[in-house]
Amino acid sequence: MRSSTMVTMFGIAAVVAAIGVLFLSGPNESEEPKTPADFGRRLFRVQGCSSCHAIGGGISRGPDLAAVIPRLRARLADSEYRKHLSILKKSREDIYALFTTEYDNVLKAQGDARIRVWFAQHLNNPRFDHYLGQMPSFAHLTPQQVGYLTAFIFTLQ
Repeated sequence: MRSSTMVTMFGIAAVVAAIGVLFLSGPNESEEPKTPADFGRRLFRVQGCSSCHAIGGGISRGPDLAAVIPRLRARLADSEYRKHLSILKKSREDIYALFTTEYDNVLKAQGDARIRVWFAQHLNNPRFDHYLGQMPSFAHLTPQQVGYLTAFIFTLQ
C-alpha cells in the first residue's frame, strides 16, 4: 500500500475516532454551562483538579471529594477548628504566624460561609491549612472562578 493511502486512511480513522469520542462523552460535555456549579464543574476539569482528586471512588493522590462538604462542616466547626489552630500554633508557630489573618477570616465566618472562606483561602494557598500538602496554588483564579468552583464543590454533599 502506498504511503499516501496509509496517511489518508489514518486521517479518516482519526476523524471517525474523534467523532465517536464526542458522541460518547454525552451532551454535558458539549453543552454550554448554565449554572455556577456547571461552570465550576468545567473549571474543575480545565484546571486539572481531577488529575489529583477523585469524586466517589478511584485512585487519587489528593482526597476524594465525594461528601467533602459534610467533612468540612465537621472539620471547620468552631471547637474543632480552634483546637486545630491551637495545635498548629504550638507545633508550628512560624506557619501560624504567616497565616494569622487567614485563620481569623475563617473564624469570623459562620456556617457554610466559613467553608466558602476556607475554600477560597485553600485555593489561593493550600499551605495555609495543610502546610505539608502537595496541592499547588490556584491564586491565578479570579474571585468569580473561585465562586464557580465553590458552587461545584457544594454539589458534592
